[in-house]
Amino acid sequence: MSRRVENLVLGGGLTGLILGRLLGADTVILEANPVPGGLCRSHSCAGFTYDIGGHIIFSRNRDLLEEMLGWLGDDRRRGQRRNQVWYREKFVKYPFENGIFALDPPERLEMLLSYLGRDSTPAANLEEWFRSRFGDALSEKYLLPYNRKIWKRDPASLSLRWVERVPDPPLEDIARAAVGIETEGYTHQLNFFYPRSGGIQALTDSLAVSLPRLHTGCPVLAVSGGEGNWKVETAEGAWEARRLFSTIPVFELFPLLERVPAKVQAALEGLSYNSLITVMLGVRGESLTGKTAIYIPDEGILPHRVCYLKEFSPVNVPPDCSGLVAEITAPPGDPLLEQADESLIEAVTSQLSGICGFSAAKVVAAEVRRFRYAYVVYDLDYDENRGRVYDFLEQLGIRTAGRFGSFRYLNMDACLENARAVCRGEEGKK
Repeated sequence: MSRRVENLVLGGGLTGLILGRLLGADTVILEANPVPGGLCRSHSCAGFTYDIGGHIIFSRNRDLLEEMLGWLGDDRRRGQRRNQVWYREKFVKYPFENGIFALDPPERLEMLLSYLGRDSTPAANLEEWFRSRFGDALSEKYLLPYNRKIWKRDPASLSLRWVERVPDPPLEDIARAAVGIETEGYTHQLNFFYPRSGGIQALTDSLAVSLPRLHTGCPVLAVSGGEGNWKVETAEGAWEARRLFSTIPVFELFPLLERVPAKVQAALEGLSYNSLITVMLGVRGESLTGKTAIYIPDEGILPHRVCYLKEFSPVNVPPDCSGLVAEITAPPGDPLLEQADESLIEAVTSQLSGICGFSAAKVVAAEVRRFRYAYVVYDLDYDENRGRVYDFLEQLGIRTAGRFGSFRYLNMDACLENARAVCRGEEGKK
């Protein structure tokens, strides 16, 4: 016998939990994993707590920030971002464009002259945008190598859909940095908040505990029906609902549907994403402190970013220890996704020990994890493919939200904003 509710939410990641909170009591959330949270989960190994990459709580929008902090209550701490770029054997303050005061004068001058002489012709792809906005020198020395590394694609094949996320300093900042004067960029993220204990998962746990109708370990087997009369099959039995919301990866949603036109299926297969490999290293001593994160454009080094666990919260590590989590992106099918854990740990330890100042002998804990869906990739076909996929879902009446539910690169605050809009009926079917 089916159980009927007003709202059924597929997926108990951050956005699914927020939807459950916003939609009210007559809402059931179905999460396939035994632990909710999606990408906002944390893991523990030998007393070291680490997230799926680096997560901090911040927002330009004060209202969104206050709501997120309200979920944590007093279990939070304020931190200051101290990010660095590892560039040609030295640390440069992040964002790199604001940190070039640390470079030698000839290189600073080259970057300034290139910036002043940049071609402002409208850009058609990400590489052209970097060159037109920052000049050839800054682009070729940092922006293009780093983005080629994280996206695992030629920047010329990527669109401009996400360039508003790129730190964009004014001319005055570039000029000051070029003559050796320190400047501060990306100021809205200079200070951040983070759970005092439990890693970023404390945020999603605080949401989950208030949702009595959250069903974990409950994968969805099939979806049928339509607006006003949805039916969802699970191993626990069937559910019926007037409204259906999906926050699960769209690639996991489509096999659950009854009939998908060939053109829509082809568009789905044309959407691009990257998986993520994390390597956590716990070490004796305080060597992995003093920086929150390191960005590494060098393509000869596996990780593109390294986060220092103790800088997010001291209780993330045991006493007299420090640790890091290294992030490595990989497109589907990349051999790295099948590489042995021991091999990845050995490679990351070897590559980062000199940069981060620790020895392999001091590593007391190590763990590798892989996450299939991590980064939405905005390639040049993104708009066309996504439009065809989500037009189809809109016709069905399925409301979508979240990073991989709506297939948009959303930060935590944007997930909250997205969920609010879906609940208001302003978006979510598309």
